[in-house]
Amino acid sequence: MKRTMLWTSILAGALALGTGCRDNDREKAADEYGKAQEKVREERGDVVDEQKDVTEAKRDLAETRREFEATMSDRMSRLDAKIDELERRGDDKSKEMAASLRARRDEAKAKLNNAGEKTDSTWEEFKSDVSNTWNQLEKDVDDAL
Repeated sequence: MKRTMLWTSILAGALALGTGCRDNDREKAADEYGKAQEKVREERGDVVDEQKDVTEAKRDLAETRREFEATMSDRMSRLDAKIDELERRGDDKSKEMAASLRARRDEAKAKLNNAGEKTDSTWEEFKSDVSNTWNQLEKDVDDAL
């Protein structure tokens, strides 16, 4: 009987320890699961914030393009008026110069038509290149007048 009680006590103790370990494992797993869920929520929030930033950057770039194109359109109108003035002089040299300047203006305008294809990373280089081309063209027209 003592032997049975001893074995029963040992078995009960083992079961209690085994159950305790399983409870600890469950609690640990539940805690890790909760932490993982929280991390996913945080990362989801980061992704949403980044998507908002990308959307805003695209909107800003589109607005910058529109403003640049409007400015360049105004510059083109003034340039065309000056080229017309040069052509109205009537002499062969003025007419030839006006035709040459118009051809260069058309090339510069073709560059400008590519504005919609430029990304944020290439925009500043594109804008600088187009502006420099137009600056030189305007200077050459003014020099011809």
